[in-house]
Amino acid sequence: MATAICLGLLFTAFSYFNDTEASTNNTFTVGTWAVDVGGGSGDSASCTFQNLTAGQSGTETWSVTNTGTVPAYVDLNIGILESGTGHLGDYLMVHLYVSGGGDIYGDAPIKNSAGVYDSNLPLAAGESKTVILDWYASAGYTIPDANDKVVFAISFSIQPAP
Repeated sequence: MATAICLGLLFTAFSYFNDTEASTNNTFTVGTWAVDVGGGSGDSASCTFQNLTAGQSGTETWSVTNTGTVPAYVDLNIGILESGTGHLGDYLMVHLYVSGGGDIYGDAPIKNSAGVYDSNLPLAAGESKTVILDWYASAGYTIPDANDKVVFAISFSIQPAP
């Protein structure tokens, strides 16, 4: 015959010391970060290209400001909407860059510029930088359609600087 034996154990924990700390004169600082494009127009902008002919060119600019109280980084999101039968997006060449800074998108067709750009453009609190889009309709745009249109939409997102 088998017998089962169960043993019960009781453990008690004791602390040999006790300590309490008091901290005074602490300061907690918080800040904000926000982006504004063009003086109160929010975080996005757009421009429409229509009725262009080969050789036409121009420049679009946006002033991007950190309206917050702490340093931040700005990234870009570009959307392209193209319509018409002449394929303006293939022939509209663009160069997107930051004034006094680096290139964001090189001299290439606007239709390929859509996407998210993790540019980490640094902006101190209250600082502004100018984002510039130089454009031209290339010589290959020989049979434009009056209904050809490209809408270039750009939005800026901001996150705290590390």
